[in-house]
Amino acid sequence: MNDELPELPITRRVVPLEIQFHGSGALVREGQSVWGGVVAPELGAEVDLHLWREVPDEDGLLNPVPGEPTVEGAFQLSLEGTAAGFRALARYLLAVAELDVRADPGFHEHHEVTSGDGRTRLHVIVRRRPEPPVT
Repeated sequence: MNDELPELPITRRVVPLEIQFHGSGALVREGQSVWGGVVAPELGAEVDLHLWREVPDEDGLLNPVPGEPTVEGAFQLSLEGTAAGFRALARYLLAVAELDVRADPGFHEHHEVTSGDGRTRLHVIVRRRPEPPVT
């Protein structure tokens, strides 16, 4: 069995997208107050977040403990970036949204992210759920 992935061409697709702001799309300062911002998405059950602790498994790889529940507690994740960085992240997430996953309903990708200060390692798994059948 050959486990090497074939070299695939890069395909580009333009996807129309509307973005929404509170106000004009520019923050406005009035004295000590700042107004404006971005309209938060209404995700409902469309996106879930799960957080597990990871420990070295029998092969020394970091993985969740099988059967262990998600981590309980309050956490804060600060996502900080430039306009170019957020555009790159948005392009990636939009590409995941547009990907046809019918050939692999369990499609997911792994990303390892380290905090800016190097103290935290976060294993991010992006899972694209297939669309429910239309009835």
